[in-house]
Amino acid sequence: MTVVAIVPAAGKGRRMGADKALLDLAGTTAIERIARALLAAGIDELLVVRSHGAAPLPQLPIAHRVVLVSGDGDMADSLRAAERELPSSCATVVVLPVDHALVEADTIAAVVAMAQRDGAAIARPTFRGKPGHPVALRRAAFAAIQRDGVVLRDVVRQDRDRVRDVPTSNAWTIADLDEPKDLEGARAALCAEPGSVVETMLRHRSHRAYAPTPLHQGQLERIVDAARHASTSSFIQAYAVISVEDAERRRKVAALCADQKHIADAPVFVAVCADLHKIAECCRAAGQVVQSQSLELFLQATVDAALLGQNLALAAESEGLGICMIGAARNRPIELAELLALPKHCYVVFGMTIGTPTDDPAPRGRMPLAGVLHREVYDSRGIDAVLAGADAGMKEWARRCNERGGYQGRPVSLDKGWTDRMAQMWGERSSYAAARAALLDELRRLGFGLS
Repeated sequence: MTVVAIVPAAGKGRRMGADKALLDLAGTTAIERIARALLAAGIDELLVVRSHGAAPLPQLPIAHRVVLVSGDGDMADSLRAAERELPSSCATVVVLPVDHALVEADTIAAVVAMAQRDGAAIARPTFRGKPGHPVALRRAAFAAIQRDGVVLRDVVRQDRDRVRDVPTSNAWTIADLDEPKDLEGARAALCAEPGSVVETMLRHRSHRAYAPTPLHQGQLERIVDAARHASTSSFIQAYAVISVEDAERRRKVAALCADQKHIADAPVFVAVCADLHKIAECCRAAGQVVQSQSLELFLQATVDAALLGQNLALAAESEGLGICMIGAARNRPIELAELLALPKHCYVVFGMTIGTPTDDPAPRGRMPLAGVLHREVYDSRGIDAVLAGADAGMKEWARRCNERGGYQGRPVSLDKGWTDRMAQMWGERSSYAAARAALLDELRRLGFGLS
């Protein structure tokens, strides 16, 4: 006796704006992905319900037939048409709408096995207690779909005593591919690295060597779109992202950012900007003048840009990309603004390289948590232990770094700890402070009337 899957794919896809069966999911169509999952789950045959005039399906890896319907009905009409085409050998039916193209083979196999158990007739997966697809039904139970006005939900409810739920961790059992945002989420999930957000954070390293491989089509748009959902002060969204992918322009950017080679080598450099230009235009349209001299507004825009930038780094790393923040974008802010054609009231807070990393830098770790997390009030009593821990961590990083050939090809001092480096960087003889001594005046020239 055989197991046959029915995939309703006859809808117009009006909200999606495209034929759902042919949606591109990380280089394969939705129907191909479903077919591969069904084959891996041991399904014998596939019936795909399509509307008259629909585009032809690609080559599928499983035995299949197309059942044609008018396309004006609902899913129950598609299921009734498919039920009439089931082979006589069919003992179990799996209903898997094309909307649930990210369901995995193990979920399909599990509901089939459960529906075939003694005392059962129908099985469905549940995610956090909510039922979803695919639904597996014994042939006799599924035949009830032919009754007038009956939909699949009614079939399940009418035979409730013989329905079995199969808990799953796959959220795509309850998530439809209904609108473009759903498709973006699906594509992001397929590109994502395994692990939680916290795990991604803990794995962070700055990468300074990249393969010439460009980002996948639509990938930059997806991760920037995700990044802009960061928190924003008073919803001002005072940020902009300038993507630089042209090789010659990247070389010019690198020259303005301390000649850092990885800026020229990475397939993408992005300038993360604090942007009051849009707000200035709002004020102008209302007959007012933007208060660009306001330190509070400057801080809001800068913090907004920083939040978006960190979100962008996490989004990129979650898809297996490497990044490096470029603070040197503030070395020559006016020339960089001119190169990127920034309008008045806009400056580059920092840059970021993005691409497929080819290096394996030693993780730096961070200072002891006690130096960051304080309970109720700031507690400086343990500062000596915190600084000692930061020194030990820096020296351990230097040792591991030298084992890998040094930092950017140069050996790292094993004697200097974090405290030595911070005093050198930001003490009275700081070359960092000297290099940006003119930053306030440069920001004024860029439209921020700070005093």
